[in-house]
Parts: sequence; structure tokens; C-alpha cells
Amino acid sequence: MGNNDELKQTNKLILRNLQAEDYDDVKRIMDRVYPTLGGWTIEEFSAQLSTFPEGQICIEDDGKVIAAAQSLIVDYNTYGDRHTYDQITGNCLLSTHDPKGDTLYGLDIYVDPDYQGLRLGRRLYDARKELCYRLNLKRIIAGGRIPGYAAHAHEMTPSKYIERVKDKELRDHVLGFQLANDFHVRRILTGYLKGDAASREYATLLEWSNVDYEEPHTHPTVNRGIIRVSVVQWQMRSVKSVEEFLDQVEFFVDAMAGYK
Repeated sequence: MGNNDELKQTNKLILRNLQAEDYDDVKRIMDRVYPTLGGWTIEEFSAQLSTFPEGQICIEDDGKVIAAAQSLIVDYNTYGDRHTYDQITGNCLLSTHDPKGDTLYGLDIYVDPDYQGLRLGRRLYDARKELCYRLNLKRIIAGGRIPGYAAHAHEMTPSKYIERVKDKELRDHVLGFQLANDFHVRRILTGYLKGDAASREYATLLEWSNVDYEEPHTHPTVNRGIIRVSVVQWQMRSVKSVEEFLDQVEFFVDAMAGYK
């Protein structure tokens, strides 16, 4: 029996939100998954937890974090389809987080290499989707690395590489995983993540749409005209006829109408 088969039978995995005491586990995993990029600093990790705790999700095995997915909320119109990772994440500090935004933006997702093959990534993506439903967010957007591209950069463009991965002519474990989780590629981003040599700093801009999203209810704006109210103190004047009274009324109405 392989290690993964043993894990499937013996492990009781728990899905929960990340906590401050999880930093060492998170740093250990990220350093293994991203040997050239490294993991969060303690400052970045603390800022993420304090800014949007609901968006920082992990899977625990026997008290140890073995996978995590992190995110923030943005008003996507503020950034649009041309942005870098540092711009939209506030340099990983989530200063760009907007609780009133319409989009859940993927900060990162990673799985301990010793626990691969257990569909933990899919479970984390499903948790992200549930968060999107619960908060009534329009979509999930993420910039996806294409770490297999560097080996083919001399012979094809990023768009051609993506097409060949879609057609299953080439294998890219990151892009293939995202496509399998109902994300589609909106466009290609250039200079997205500094130091990502494996992707040549290209990234796929990925989107998953929340089909249950409901536009916020807004009250229609009514343009009201100016209404002038004029009051005249009659001072117990006597009038001899209705016609004389109406003449007095006409005089005061004309007088009031002349004021600006």
C-alpha cells in the first residue's frame, strides 16, 4: 500500500481558518512548494489574518497544516484585467482588501508535497466557492502561474502553450488543475509575479463565475423639482367682495414669484 493510500485510510482531515500559530507550518510548506520564491514573512501572514480572516482557509491533519488557500476581496473595476500580483494584493499585505468589493481574488493555494494526490486542492477550491456563495460575490479571479512554460518558451508563445495544455498535448500541473476546477482563462498577464522564472513572469488571468450572484438592490433616484411655499400674514384686512380678495391673492402670488 502506498503512502497516499495509507493517509486516505488513517487521516482525519479538518477544514478550518488559518490561525496565527499556523505560521511555521505555512512557511515550511511554501518554502518547499516555491523554493525560489519562498513563503510569507511573519508580517505578511499576520496582515492577511487580521485583514480578512474568513478568506484564509487551511486543511489540518493531526494538528498540522498540510494545505491552504488564501484570498482577499477587491472591487475588480478598480484594477481591471491588467495588473500585477503586488498591485492587487497590496504587496501581500492585503491593503487593497475591500469588504464591499464584488470579487474574491486568489492570493495563493498550496499543498504539502507529502500529501499530494488526496484532492486537497480541489477541497480548498470548493471552500473558496462556498465563501463566494455565502458572501454573494460575483466571481473568483486569480493569476495562475504556468511553471511548465519555461521549458517551451524557445518554441512557442504563452498563448500557444496554454492552448496545448487545454488540448492535453502538454501537461502543466498548475494550469491543468485550475481548468479542471471550472476556471477559464480570460487573458495572459505579463510581468505578473516578480522572480517567477519558471513561468517567465507570465500568468493566466483565471475566472470562475458565481451563477447564484445577485446584484445588490438599489433604490431608484428620483429627481425632485423645487417647490416654493409662500406664506402671507393677512393682518385681518377687510375685503368688500370675493373679487377684491382674489385681487389681493394675485398680488401676493406675483410678488412671491419674483423672489429668486
